[in-house]
Amino acid sequence: MRKSTLFISTVLTIFMMATIFGVASAYQQIVRNQSTAAQVSAVQVAPVVQVAPAQPAASVPTLTIVTPEQATTIASTFLNDTSVYSVETVDYQRVVAYLITFSSGNLVYVSTTGEILAVSQLAPVVVARNNGNSNGGGSTSSNNGGEHEDHEEHEGGDD
Repeated sequence: MRKSTLFISTVLTIFMMATIFGVASAYQQIVRNQSTAAQVSAVQVAPVVQVAPAQPAASVPTLTIVTPEQATTIASTFLNDTSVYSVETVDYQRVVAYLITFSSGNLVYVSTTGEILAVSQLAPVVVARNNGNSNGGGSTSSNNGGEHEDHEEHEGGDD
């Protein structure tokens, strides 16, 4: 047998043995994880008993944090507009707030506690477009395939 054939056979055998070892190790890991999960689920948790206090504690106002979705609902209800364009967290006058932008250009700042801090309107931006009717710089004019209109100076007549 030639040396190259023997070398290829050896490399392929080693590769196959390494692959089989990897598969066997992965299988053992899966079996081990499943048996651990079964043992954890077999452990019973003791029931939790809550004891009510004898006297009610002084009522402490709880601060509710509003989510971006809730802030959007508050702003939409306030403006009676559901065309929300974007919601982002911003710093509004040193207070963390949600900036809700509507497609109409309205901006509503809602605090994380749910109160509306400010409402404003984006100023419209008008962009003038040149139709190409003037001969000023930057305008485009149509070129009829390189053909020119007939003018006296182009007729080739005697001057």
